[in-house]
Amino acid sequence: MSSGFKALIALVAVAALGAVASAIWVGTRTFEGTVVSNPYDAATHFDEARHHAAGLGWQCHFGPAEYRAGTQTLRFSLSARDGAPIEGASAVVRVSRPGTVRQDAAVTARSEGGGRFAADVHFPEPGLWDLEVRASRGPEALAFDRRVQVER
Repeated sequence: MSSGFKALIALVAVAALGAVASAIWVGTRTFEGTVVSNPYDAATHFDEARHHAAGLGWQCHFGPAEYRAGTQTLRFSLSARDGAPIEGASAVVRVSRPGTVRQDAAVTARSEGGGRFAADVHFPEPGLWDLEVRASRGPEALAFDRRVQVER
């Protein structure tokens, strides 16, 4: 084996080790921790929440139809199964990016009467976002989810 060939193999080995070390460094810097500590319990509670929501019969109607990056007012309404507005409720709106918790934010919605609410939400950048409205009235509480596409 020539010394040039040995040097090439050594260079390739060093480059490969450097790539592995870089991947480990990036992985430890971007890991956000456990998303769900107990997936089985989370799935069980999800099913319970779905059955509770079906029994309660509340509905959430979101607006607007278009979402833009930046701060905007999200309007939504809460109604009962028969379409009557849900009076006396409170709501919190949470925005988050799928797959990360870095840009999660929550804001308390203000009631506009007649089951209508408004919340000033901020989308830092375009892309897919999850909206969650957690509505409650006394002991009754439900969460409504919607995935939206945010444009520039």
